[in-house]
Amino acid sequence: MTKRRLKKNGYGRRWLVESFMSGLKQTLGSALAARSESSLFTEAGLKVLAYALRR
Repeated sequence: MTKRRLKKNGYGRRWLVESFMSGLKQTLGSALAARSESSLFTEAGLKVLAYALRR
């Protein structure tokens, strides 16, 4: 694998995701309160949306 091919395929962006997730957890906490599976996905999605809008 060449550097150009790796970059084209999106490698090297992990630090962006890790930074986002770290900020999300620090700001909103890492626990979800919902109990059903569909509610868990809804709550997680709303937390990500709220954090993205806040940034």
